[in-house]
Amino acid sequence: MSMRAYLAIVLWIAAVAAAVSLFSRPPATVADHHDFASYYVGSLAMREGIDPYKVDYETVYTEVGRPLGDLHMDTDYFADTPTWTLLFEPLTFLGFETAYWTWQALNILALAGALFLLIRELGPPGAEGWAVAALMVLYPPIALSMSFGRGEMVLLLLFVLALIAMRRRRDAAAGIMLGIAALLRAYPLGMLGYLIARRNWRACAYMLGACIAGGALTLAIVGAGPISSYANMTTLLPGKPVLGQPAGWLRHPYNFNLGWFVRFVVDHSIGPRPWASGAGLVVELIVAAISFAVTTRLADDPYGCGFSLWIALIALLSPVAWPHFLACLPPVYVGIAAASEDGTVPRRVVYTAGASYLVAFVVGGPTVSFIAEGLQRLFVGHVHIWHILLETAFASLALAYVSALLMVASQAGGVQGEERQVREEEALERAAL
Repeated sequence: MSMRAYLAIVLWIAAVAAAVSLFSRPPATVADHHDFASYYVGSLAMREGIDPYKVDYETVYTEVGRPLGDLHMDTDYFADTPTWTLLFEPLTFLGFETAYWTWQALNILALAGALFLLIRELGPPGAEGWAVAALMVLYPPIALSMSFGRGEMVLLLLFVLALIAMRRRRDAAAGIMLGIAALLRAYPLGMLGYLIARRNWRACAYMLGACIAGGALTLAIVGAGPISSYANMTTLLPGKPVLGQPAGWLRHPYNFNLGWFVRFVVDHSIGPRPWASGAGLVVELIVAAISFAVTTRLADDPYGCGFSLWIALIALLSPVAWPHFLACLPPVYVGIAAASEDGTVPRRVVYTAGASYLVAFVVGGPTVSFIAEGLQRLFVGHVHIWHILLETAFASLALAYVSALLMVASQAGGVQGEERQVREEEALERAAL
């Protein structure tokens, strides 16, 4: 047995141990179910004909009969799309605890399916593939997402299915998968930029068609009230909270949105400035333009890095971005690992992706909380260093984006270099004649 096989075995032992640690400590109270509680209450309200977006959480919670017990939960909010809330309704026919564990089982299946399909499609093969899969299972944002009972595993599976469909030239299926993702979580609508950059008009049409058809179906089932309330809540107007969230939660470092990061830098370097918000928007537009330009130069996307670049990009540009969003980044790491195995990736790409992955372990989470806690004890009293540690999640996301961008740029540059060489050879042949 090779050393790589032994490494894969060791990594899977660690992955299984981390999973056991995660699920052997069930939430102690209902409030510890975090986002799952909001999913459950919101969907139960929708099923009973109550608009969960129209009033505060505590009122909705009372109107649906306080299904989680006599708790004060007014700090929660409903921020999920009406389609997500509608599709979650079947779980509300189960008791809360049964629904919670059913949901976690679905998350595990979605993660397993996504990693299996991703590595089977992209590679690397053999023991290396098993090792990469284990590393993805150990990726802290995945455990963080599951500990909050969130839905990133479903979104990850949809992204992987869309990526595979595009590689196999099944544009209709790719567009439909991305359309479903946009209906469920809203911010994946930004993947339309990738399709436009790739000039894949067929996939664009199917994505928009899926959004329209899914939206119409949601409207027909839940009615116009909840959809109107949700649209009003998500309107990006000055002075109005995004998705009904407290303004403090929207500010960096809690929110990873790139614009808020720029405002954070301005506020903490030269003080609050009225133009900081505009500067943040300009930086977002520049980053989006660079990503679009690089993607348009990509003749082919064999490792899915162009697609993965946009997964990281839409997380950076989403008006509200949490650490859980990083759980959708495995396509970035798997694609670069596959390219590295084939020897077609520059070293700087591998180093940047590796740094992104390792920095995520400092972010924290239920399986690696001891790392963040140890660093906190180590640097207690060192305020400036501790402020740097608070940026690790954003740094991990930014490095993942940069690694994918460098990979796409190298692929585009390589193709252009080959085309230029072919043109030069043809010119020499014509000159010789």
